[in-house]
Amino acid sequence: MTPPQQSLSSGPLIPPSGPVSPQQQHQNQGMFHQANDFTVMGTFIEGNVIHNNVTSNQFMKEFLEKTIPGAQFDSSERDPPPRCHPTTRLAILDRCLSFIRNCDGKQKIRWVVGAAGVGKSAVMQSVVESPELPVSCHASVFFSINGRNDATKAIATISYQFAVKSEVYRQVIENEISRDPSLLQSSMEKQFNKLIVEPFIHEPQLDSAGRVLIIIDGLDECNHPRIQLNLLRHICNLCIKYPSSPLVWLIASRPETHITSFFARAEITPIYEKVDIPVDSDEGRADVEWFLRDEFTEMKKVIDSLDPQWPKEQDLRKLANASGGLFAYAQTVIRYIGYSTTGSPTLQFSDVLNVIDNHPMTDVPREDHPMASLDALYARILSNVPSRIMINTRKLLLVLASGWNSVLPQPRPLFTEANFIVLCNWLGMTADEAYAALNHLRSVLRVPGRDKAHKQILESFHKSFIDYVSDFTRSGFSPHIKREAQRLKNQCAFRILKEAPDGIDFFGAGYSMRYCTINPGPGTGDKIALSWPVVDGYIGWDNCKTRLNVYKLAIGEVITGIKRGDQTFQNEFCIRLLTTGLEVYDMGFPFRALCDLLFDESRRDGFMMHGILKQMPLKAVNTSIIFDVVKLHFRRPATGAVTNVPHPQNSSCDHEWDSEWQEGKDQDSKTTFVWELQFVNPEDGMSEWTYQFWCRRSPEEHRMYRSTV
Repeated sequence: MTPPQQSLSSGPLIPPSGPVSPQQQHQNQGMFHQANDFTVMGTFIEGNVIHNNVTSNQFMKEFLEKTIPGAQFDSSERDPPPRCHPTTRLAILDRCLSFIRNCDGKQKIRWVVGAAGVGKSAVMQSVVESPELPVSCHASVFFSINGRNDATKAIATISYQFAVKSEVYRQVIENEISRDPSLLQSSMEKQFNKLIVEPFIHEPQLDSAGRVLIIIDGLDECNHPRIQLNLLRHICNLCIKYPSSPLVWLIASRPETHITSFFARAEITPIYEKVDIPVDSDEGRADVEWFLRDEFTEMKKVIDSLDPQWPKEQDLRKLANASGGLFAYAQTVIRYIGYSTTGSPTLQFSDVLNVIDNHPMTDVPREDHPMASLDALYARILSNVPSRIMINTRKLLLVLASGWNSVLPQPRPLFTEANFIVLCNWLGMTADEAYAALNHLRSVLRVPGRDKAHKQILESFHKSFIDYVSDFTRSGFSPHIKREAQRLKNQCAFRILKEAPDGIDFFGAGYSMRYCTINPGPGTGDKIALSWPVVDGYIGWDNCKTRLNVYKLAIGEVITGIKRGDQTFQNEFCIRLLTTGLEVYDMGFPFRALCDLLFDESRRDGFMMHGILKQMPLKAVNTSIIFDVVKLHFRRPATGAVTNVPHPQNSSCDHEWDSEWQEGKDQDSKTTFVWELQFVNPEDGMSEWTYQFWCRRSPEEHRMYRSTV
């Protein structure tokens, strides 16, 4: 059979991994670390023999890299964590501890549900810190939109904590990961079974160890509703299938519709107990009032100029009543009054009382508008920002609401690439401009000091403030906040890329980020202008790291722009950047979107003219460079075709036809070939098949290719 004679190649573009031969698998063993996969965990495979060549300390160090930084209850990233004020929420805490102590059979889940700001995280924190906690071991995941929302790492985060606390457990999962180094790159279902179910159900020493508590706080804040439900499904399946399991689950979330609907299912209701933390309850108001009294007492100890009789009893009660049981409201008020740099506590308190008086809740059911008082307070705080600096304040709020740092490594206890210095340089904002823009928002935003700006991020004290800003019906901030934020990020990205058109080379190695690893150079990147350059005094940080990370942010915007089909990034420069400027492509990289763009008929000639695509005889293609997959695009022409034309396929192909073929209408098909290439020549003597393919080169072959161009 005669194959077609021409192919189009987009160069060193890497497709998603497919099945590979045993020989190729053996060749790939040494590439896990380079490809940013979880390393082989101290093992390498030679035939059927597994060799262990590192210590358990190295295993745990590498395991830690696959967890959610700062998500466990005692992390320094959450220090000080939200916890219940002394003598508050006592009834809720007691009910949670009683459930953990007495739950039996399938009912091993307690769902703590409440609106934003009622103190769910504080309850969960206080439970895990309780000296009366009736468990032999516990692990926790405290999700947050402030960089702790990657649910794909939730199981690894839980597993790591158990591995730290239990030698038996550590040995079990170390052996498991040694046998399958890709485990922590696998689906949530596989991780849950291998790291949670099998150790605690099938390992006798763990199954009989007594009650084991797993706390999941802020489930609604992890990064996708589908993943949230997926996690819930695995937990519930465990409780149903293994009622004698030692695992007890404490899960807190807002009453989001998809979560509420899941827990309402008939097969789920028997396995959990629900506790509501209501808005505007007598217990909630009393707890908030107690908290406010204690905070005002402490404030007067620190500020001795305050009147000992301040505040008046009726004013304090007015404030407690306005809170409606929302601790987020009470905490924001205390920060606004006591830690403001723009006014005295008494004047700031009068300001809050005026807001309450001007937004009365008379005859308005609190359950219909649970955030009304908090919204009014947030509106007042934002209104204090002077108009002359609001342009910079707006930029900072836009990026906070848009997840600006998603492509950079998440915060670590002592170091983060997504720090405040990087953010300001990304926006082209000086340190003075940034602090001026944030000066009036310190009651709602945690602003790093200058001495910690290289290792801390700007974040909101409570998610409710970002929710408020993002909702135009509540804040009036932006009618299209996602679109406005994206325009801002596009501007930042192209500014950086214009200053480093030939790439960066600061440390002479690949630069890892989400989706990919960036090739060094050939440009140095030293022309990237810094609005906040680092001077002496920052240990572990310098201007090269700032330039590197703003460049990563720019590359991330190009990748996500291609992924969502943004025409802003569908140009020669961006495509060449993604096809020649990257070394290793990770899961999540938009291969399909990029390939569809490359081989779009209306653009193909232009890409060929600029050398992005090259046409060559099939016999000139060295199939030995093909890593795992060849993708072909077939077309059955609209005219001249006859019925019963054989399809160009075999048992190793998977065709995706766009429609049923009709005479007078072209029909396209995309298929993936794995290693063995076979072409079927239609036997009607009239039909002709054209195809396009793209292939993956190994990093070594890619470097060799670049050195010869």
